[in-house]
Amino acid sequence: MRRWKFGGFRQDMRYAWRMFRRAPAFSATAILTLALGIGANTAVFSILNAVLMRPLPYRDPGQLVSVLDREIRAGGRAIFFDLYSDYENWKQHSHAFEGFAAVTWAGGLGKIMTGRGPARNVAALPVSADFFSVLGVPAELGRTFESGDWSGGCAVVLSHAFWQSTLGGERRAIGQSLRLDDQACAVLGVMPVGFASYPNPESLLWILLTPPKRPDQFGVFVIGRRKPGVSMASAQAELLALHRQLHEHDRWGAIMEPAIEELQSEFTWLAGHNLRISLIVLFAAVTVVLSICCVNVANLLLSRSLVRQREMAIRAALGSGRRRMLRQLMTESLLLSLTAGAAGAAIAAGAVAYFRNANPIELPPGTVVAVNEHVLWFTVLLSMATAVVFGLVPAWKASQIDLISALKAGGRGTWQDASRHRFGKALIVAEVALTIVLLAGAGLLIRSVQNFTAAPLGFEPHGLMTAGMQLPQSSYAGLERRALFYRRLLSEFSREPGVEGAALSTTFPTQGTGPIGVLAVEGRPDPATNQILDTGQQTVSLDYFRVMRIPLERGRDFDERDGEHAEPVAIVNQALVARYFPNEDPIGKHIREFDAEDKQKPWLRIVGVVAGEKRTAVTNEMSWADSPVVYRPWDQNPPMAATLLLRAPAAGTAMGATIPRTVARVDADVSVFGVESAPQAISKALAYPRFRAIMLAAFAGLAVLLALVGLYGVLSHLVTHRTHEIGVRMALGAQRNEVLSLIVAGGLRLIGLGVAVGLGAALALGRYLGALLYGISAADPVLLASVSLVMVLAAMAAMYLPARRAATVDPLVALRYE
Repeated sequence: MRRWKFGGFRQDMRYAWRMFRRAPAFSATAILTLALGIGANTAVFSILNAVLMRPLPYRDPGQLVSVLDREIRAGGRAIFFDLYSDYENWKQHSHAFEGFAAVTWAGGLGKIMTGRGPARNVAALPVSADFFSVLGVPAELGRTFESGDWSGGCAVVLSHAFWQSTLGGERRAIGQSLRLDDQACAVLGVMPVGFASYPNPESLLWILLTPPKRPDQFGVFVIGRRKPGVSMASAQAELLALHRQLHEHDRWGAIMEPAIEELQSEFTWLAGHNLRISLIVLFAAVTVVLSICCVNVANLLLSRSLVRQREMAIRAALGSGRRRMLRQLMTESLLLSLTAGAAGAAIAAGAVAYFRNANPIELPPGTVVAVNEHVLWFTVLLSMATAVVFGLVPAWKASQIDLISALKAGGRGTWQDASRHRFGKALIVAEVALTIVLLAGAGLLIRSVQNFTAAPLGFEPHGLMTAGMQLPQSSYAGLERRALFYRRLLSEFSREPGVEGAALSTTFPTQGTGPIGVLAVEGRPDPATNQILDTGQQTVSLDYFRVMRIPLERGRDFDERDGEHAEPVAIVNQALVARYFPNEDPIGKHIREFDAEDKQKPWLRIVGVVAGEKRTAVTNEMSWADSPVVYRPWDQNPPMAATLLLRAPAAGTAMGATIPRTVARVDADVSVFGVESAPQAISKALAYPRFRAIMLAAFAGLAVLLALVGLYGVLSHLVTHRTHEIGVRMALGAQRNEVLSLIVAGGLRLIGLGVAVGLGAALALGRYLGALLYGISAADPVLLASVSLVMVLAAMAAMYLPARRAATVDPLVALRYE
């Protein structure tokens, strides 16, 4: 029996192949249409699989969690660091976890490596000694950190890429030393290829985290490994209890609480705050595209069934049952779909290769996007499911044969033909509705990117260059030496041709506000213990506001009077004035960062008010935040790391090369990195929104094309089917423009119904795009009207040829039409 079934299936496949060879145009059209839909789905699924479904490349990744603090009043996702004291507390007293690891970014932007060519900054991530053991990833060569390494001096573990590029991939590098910040650091080991971790996935090497002198004021990112059988809820409850016990009487416990997330979820969020929803939206979009492809192929099969109805009638007359014919037709659909699936896999492989090379967005560490075994199985299952979706109804209708009518029917068709056309029209309505949804979604994202890009930022990015700098700790331990270096540097840049101004800052607007705290105002009660952290701090040099072109609204700018030993002063922005000094003049008022444990922090006298800069928001990717900021004069506390800002009308490649050369003239041991124009830096904040908009626009464009092809095909076959009727109408006196109106009106009814259904669906689904929009409502009437108009105009263009052909029918030929 099994052999007979297999033989019958093989026979059906051979017959299906012969049928496709007899109709190459139909076969090529159907296969190409499905291949585009399956290929798009496979490509997006490969990214979805790599980011959301593939486990992190660590041991038992499901047991790993991130632990971060969140503001109790604000709620939502945890985005603040834990205190080092919490890490030590959990490590000593937790029973729900096998271990904890701490990572920090508080040590600066990296380390300066010397002795191997020019001084350069390398991304060095400070981690606790148990970092690699908690993740469960051993070194490929040598070993990772051990507790005894604390007493052995500086030690490092290298990434595989750094070991290859800098040390030539030599095994004897293990045990040798690298000179980092003028300190010899022993190389303990090399990690495997592709190993990466947050909060800095670009880390080239890892160093030991030095326990801080004040653990209650030092921030770390904590990773924990739950014991088997311990739920997320019970682990969260234990950490919360330990946190409250430690901070029972301090401010941190009043405003913060720990929150745990699966490490994979946290890594995904850190890579892109809306990465998860972006991928889900894109996968939904390609699913809609595939649905439109299925509708088109179903209409092709319905039209082809009209041509094959005499064949089906003869097969039925010779004894072939409906089930047998249904099996044959479904086999043809399966062959179509599997062939299209193979072509779609090839399309997806090319798209994925382009995605890897273009690298348009940041992905979580260790993510490798590839058309692998899981993706190929998805393609096979998708192809089989697609065969059922587009093939079942046409096959069922084609197998419903009225022998007498089918054998006698000519060009006038049968009642089954009319049923097929009704179903085909319903498919066109669905196709147009789906296309409207995609067009509306693409329009919303495109408008959001345009609004986000055009939003006034409070400073002028054009003609502005930025670069990061890191000073060697051993050479610039004293404030006076740092201040002297920065003065000499700004003097050098002031003499460079084409430079209109140079300034220094501890941050750039796309990097946030710097440290965030709570502000205390002299003469007012101390802030409440649960006051939300809302004020950023930024240290800037003279001319910063002029170089950035930020208007000074009141008071004065920083000047030579604001040196190291002068009165501590500050400039604040309008957002701070609105928050702390509404309806009063802040000039001359005294403020300071509130610290209940340290009442000796100096008061800062406000000497000026500026309009302020818009900055990227930590919690919302699609927003520019107008946060309160306190600006401090550079010379009163020059930092070890700085962001250089140059105002140069001809900013570009030439100026980018000038920056490291000029810095080297002042001190060759100072590393320079991240040289780029301000528009390039801002563009990074637009990477995800732009990627979403481009992808959805491409899918929407493909959907429009497919919808027009489907509409053209249905109307063409409808005209062919109604040729006899059209001839009768014209013989009875109907004019060509009346025939033209008849066909166009029928098509417009389908389009109008599809547009109405699509607009309803777009409004219903619009709320899911809220987090991805900026400056536009999901129910924007202008956008929805524009999308509808585009669809109607495009549809009328697709209806033109079938309608014109109907209007030029010769009545004598039509009356003889069979």
